[in-house]
Amino acid sequence: MTEAVSNDATELQALLQTMTSSITASRTSLKSFMEESVSVLPFSTHVLKAYRDSPQSLDFADGISLLSLKHNVLISYLRTLALLSARRALGHSLEDRKQPTLPFSDVDRDVRGDEAGDLVDSMIEGRVILEKADALEGRMRYQIEKLLKTAEQAADADLVTNDPLAFKPNPQNLVDNGDDDGSDQDDDKSRNANGDAIYRPPHLAPVPYIEKSSKGRRERPPIPSALATLQQDPSRPHVESSTGLGGMPSLASGRAKHLKRITEYEEENFTRLMMKKTDAKRRARDEEDLALGGDLADNGPGNRRRRAGGLEDEFGDIFRSVHRVNQPGQGDGYDELRKKGKKQDILSRSRDDVVGRKRDNVPESDGEEGGGRYMRKRTRFDLEAKSAKKKLLKRKK
Repeated sequence: MTEAVSNDATELQALLQTMTSSITASRTSLKSFMEESVSVLPFSTHVLKAYRDSPQSLDFADGISLLSLKHNVLISYLRTLALLSARRALGHSLEDRKQPTLPFSDVDRDVRGDEAGDLVDSMIEGRVILEKADALEGRMRYQIEKLLKTAEQAADADLVTNDPLAFKPNPQNLVDNGDDDGSDQDDDKSRNANGDAIYRPPHLAPVPYIEKSSKGRRERPPIPSALATLQQDPSRPHVESSTGLGGMPSLASGRAKHLKRITEYEEENFTRLMMKKTDAKRRARDEEDLALGGDLADNGPGNRRRRAGGLEDEFGDIFRSVHRVNQPGQGDGYDELRKKGKKQDILSRSRDDVVGRKRDNVPESDGEEGGGRYMRKRTRFDLEAKSAKKKLLKRKK
């Protein structure tokens, strides 16, 4: 029992110390606030007196209505926040409110009530108005900056705004004066002596900057591969010769640039990129096509793979015959070279020589009897034509 009482006493003492420190800090902050308020009070009195003496300074009919609305809503929001804090300090419920009968967009809507719930709803409406005003103020930023700049430079008599006579022709400019340089120097000296020596460009009509939408940039079609090389200097010769290829290798295609970036990254970081088997096979196939002068930017219908349009296109029959499987009656690509390199016997060479000399010296017969000394073998068509001719001769007889 004694231990429990001692623990409670210790906690109570710590709580009292915390409250004492909090009260001391509050008293210090309140004292500083009172001192600042007293120091600002004469200035506020002077400003209020100036506004009271000149009521036209509070007339914002010719100003920007959006800024006036924003300032009035902000003041109303702060006033409502102070009243709501007082209601909460008094313990009033935030559920009590008087709903207006008309919507917020209606001009003839009734004023809200004085309950705490009405203050909360009024703060919500003010917050929404301030958020919408920020977006509209961003669109009018150019106009607001121009008006502020014009107001700051209004005291300068040299700047003439909205004066059509300022742009009339001056005949004095057509007269050739010999002391132009001297007069210019005198003007510069007088300007530096009287003014602030700041160059001010001539006042031009304000032109708003209309930024292009990001949607148009996204929908812009890509540059064709045929025009991609025009970004470089067209007078510079090619680094590598393209003679003998079906077309100039498309080194500016997107796939070729991607492969080049991958290779540079691997060489700089001494590592290999991890990729799937299909991607690795595709990379090896594309690098092979690039080495043979292929065009990776040209794909067949349905993204099907076609032959590379370079060295493989011109010598494709030779490349395909090399990998051809040796079948009965059909050899591979080196079969013809083997036959030419192999020496035949004397009988075969003599027959080939005799047949070649007969074909060179004797004209080819048309298939009829007595057409020549060298008779070619009759085909089935020749036999049928001969029999049909005989039948016609018999019918005539």
